[in-house]
Order: sequence, then structure tokens, then C-alpha cells
Amino acid sequence: MFDDLRETPEEDPISNAGFVYEEQPAGPEPRIMGMTAGQRLIISTMLLATVFILGLSFTLVLGKIWF
Repeated sequence: MFDDLRETPEEDPISNAGFVYEEQPAGPEPRIMGMTAGQRLIISTMLLATVFILGLSFTLVLGKIWF
């Protein structure tokens, strides 16, 4: 009984089920404002650093913090 389970038929009726898998052609890479993911990461890091530097500068000028 269990020996029959080990034998794999040439055509498996469960997995094939009459369907043919067709590969979809790869579509265009999703881009936001024409930039790749790495470029967006660099831009967002530069924006974060700019906001941090401006905030630090304004608090120094207004005298809220001092060194």
C-alpha cells in the first residue's frame, strides 16, 4: 500500500489539473519621480540631515540651547 505512494506518476492529476503555466513578462520597474530605491534613500537621508542641521542652527541662534 505505502509502496504505491512512493511511485510518482508521469502526469500528476492534482498539480497539473489541465492548467498550463505561462510566465508573465516582467513589467517596468516601479519608480517614484523617476528614481530607483537607492536614489530615494539617499535623497531622504539628505533631507533628514538638512532638517536636523537647520533645527539645530535655529535653536542656537534663538538661544534655546548653548554649548
